[in-house]
Amino acid sequence: MTETKTDSRYKWVMLGLLAVTYFLMHATRQVFNASFTDIKASLPGPTDAEWGFTRTAFLFAYGLAVPLAGIAADMLRRKWVVVAGALLFSLSVFGTGYVEGFVGMLVMYGLMNGIGQCMIPASASSLIAQYHTKTRSTALSIYQTGLYFGIILASALAGWLGSVSPESGWRWAFWGFGAIGIAWTFALVFLLRDTPPLVQKGCEDRASFKEAALAMVSKPTALLLTFAFGMLVFGSNCFRTFLPHFLRQPIGAGGFELSSASAALHSVVWFYIGSFVGIGTGARLSDRLAHRFPAIRINMLWIGLAISAPAMAAMVYMPNLWLCCFMTFVFGIGGGLFDCSLYSGLFEVVAPRYRAAAMGVYLCGAFLIGCPATAVLGYVGQHFSYQHGIAMFGGTYAIGAIAVIIARVFFFRRDRCEA
Repeated sequence: MTETKTDSRYKWVMLGLLAVTYFLMHATRQVFNASFTDIKASLPGPTDAEWGFTRTAFLFAYGLAVPLAGIAADMLRRKWVVVAGALLFSLSVFGTGYVEGFVGMLVMYGLMNGIGQCMIPASASSLIAQYHTKTRSTALSIYQTGLYFGIILASALAGWLGSVSPESGWRWAFWGFGAIGIAWTFALVFLLRDTPPLVQKGCEDRASFKEAALAMVSKPTALLLTFAFGMLVFGSNCFRTFLPHFLRQPIGAGGFELSSASAALHSVVWFYIGSFVGIGTGARLSDRLAHRFPAIRINMLWIGLAISAPAMAAMVYMPNLWLCCFMTFVFGIGGGLFDCSLYSGLFEVVAPRYRAAAMGVYLCGAFLIGCPATAVLGYVGQHFSYQHGIAMFGGTYAIGAIAVIIARVFFFRRDRCEA
């Protein structure tokens, strides 16, 4: 597209609108994790495994529906897909503040929230890529930071509300973020343009989901990367959901008896500081070395997973809080190194024609693989301990690293696309 001065200004306005939406998406996800202990105390009855299943339902709904969201982004106006998704997840989060039991949490926070949130990434990333041509990497990096800031701020706020009012603080967190999301949806209606997809002469039509799936099946590297991403989703959701709860456990159970506010903050802030370091360093190295070392982005994936595996296991066995925080920081570095090549690594082996639709396949596979995580860890924590459970599921990162190494050694050279 030919960029006008108006477009030059608007592309940054649009990026800000979508980054705030992404921020709210991940903030509302984290409210449940930060408030898990208070929700359990306020709504007695369900087991830890059942509560963990609400997060599993979210991941399952997200993974199952995300390919459909990608198709909707192709068939409908992307602005209205984003608006519909933002309104649905905001209403579900606001409604979660009123639930009185497991079924309500399962439906409102799990299913409705998952379907609403999955509608946004395909349309948002497509809009960013269309407007940001020369500034695409910078724009996507800014967009990605919405995840980090959303999780940190939501953890701090939900933890503080839980400390002020253990019985109802979690409800106010859901009501607050839900109301902000609903108000933000109206801002999107008026400020986000109804931009048609960019069609260039001489280019092939965008591939269908079926074509992209068949293209990925023919590339063992793509399948192994999807599996590795699923292992990361599995371990990551165990960590995000249950680390705040673990930190509040008595010292005899391996925890540090932290308050709600301290546990919520310490469980995420050190990880995402490390993630900033990892993603910044990894992205810069990958871009600089990609021409000389074609496999650098694939290597970043397994290196990140290999760092994460022992760090996740070690952090819950540290003898004091600050060593735990340091290992969480190291864990974050590994996560950031993986994130810097999360999509670009896949694109090394997927032809340009299939890349957009392949994202739906990639996300669908990873989220469906990772969705049992919280239900399984909830069961392990209830019958054994969260300390041993979190450490054990750090092994999923090691399994993912092995899958990427196999892809790198045996299949990458054959599967790689030059374009």
